[in-house]
Amino acid sequence: MSNEKSNRPELFIDNERYDWDKDTITGSELRELGSLPDDVEIYWKEPGNPDFPVENDTVVNLTQHPGPDRFSTQSVGSQAGA
Repeated sequence: MSNEKSNRPELFIDNERYDWDKDTITGSELRELGSLPDDVEIYWKEPGNPDFPVENDTVVNLTQHPGPDRFSTQSVGSQAGA
């Protein structure tokens, strides 16, 4: 009996689970999926590396690491700008 797992990548935005049907996702798609306002910044929590900022046109490969991909949000302006 085959217990096939869904092929959809699993991802989390601020610890809330979402299903996604493609191997990649852009910042714009993350905003839409998580109903995120334009005034928050999105960060990809890459294992073993500093959090990576995700812009609207950034493409994240969800198959690059085992396990679910995790994203966090932060209000714009909560860190010093240049």
